[in-house]
Amino acid sequence: MNDTSIQNLVHFINTIPHRCFSTTIFPSCYHTEMKTQAIIFDLDGTAVDSPVQKLPTPRLIQAIQNLQQHYYLCAATGRCWTFAKQIVRALHLEDLCIISAGTQICDPKTGAILWQKNIPANALKEVIAVFSENESQKIIFNDYTEDDYFYGGVLPKEFSFSQEVNWMSQSFVPDELAIQLHQKLSQILGITCVMVVSQKPGCRDLHIVNDRATKEHAIAELLQRLGVHKKDTIGIGDGHNDLHLFQAVERKVAMGNAVTILKQNADLIIDSVQNDGLAQYFESLYE
Repeated sequence: MNDTSIQNLVHFINTIPHRCFSTTIFPSCYHTEMKTQAIIFDLDGTAVDSPVQKLPTPRLIQAIQNLQQHYYLCAATGRCWTFAKQIVRALHLEDLCIISAGTQICDPKTGAILWQKNIPANALKEVIAVFSENESQKIIFNDYTEDDYFYGGVLPKEFSFSQEVNWMSQSFVPDELAIQLHQKLSQILGITCVMVVSQKPGCRDLHIVNDRATKEHAIAELLQRLGVHKKDTIGIGDGHNDLHLFQAVERKVAMGNAVTILKQNADLIIDSVQNDGLAQYFESLYE
């Protein structure tokens, strides 16, 4: 090998680090797109048409998989982990999720609770006193199953105050009575009462949480953990409790089947859950 050939070889070797780590030469190996945007969406009435539909459609599952490289995708549901995990796992969600009406943030891969706010003890006593006015209807709290939601729980007079409670609900309250109880519960300091559409016609569910643990507060905590700014967020929902979700995000999207007041506060109204509106919207984001 002559001197010229040796010099050319040395020059090539000296350029190897530059060549190997150039993102223009090896973009798939050395360049990873950082996610800076988050989509936070409800489950019941948004991702699934409950109680008729138990699991998300294949179309929605595929749409989420297509978006996961570009957005944080986070569920924000009134369901506790035991009741929500079947849907969350069917969607193959990887990013932190909000459960139990905003009182908890969990890891969807393990179910581990990473953040939680409890109802103040004094406020809890006042809540039970109001629920006792509807004494024949049971209450559920903290973690529960779908069967518990429909058939379980304890009567207000049977509730034990020896335990901490992060979330409580009296479900299937007739509409008119629910409105009356909601007015009384809303006067209790330290809690927020959120009235949501029940899974039985003509009824509402009354969710009780710490007044610093609505979906709005949980999303603020979630965004801090993800390192995402509010201006880079989209929120999607259908119910009264999603007004709190809307307050925490930049772009507000209501389902076609959403309650009127949510539609009035939305930047965009998409198709209904019955028509796979969430999947349609997600598809529009990557087309």
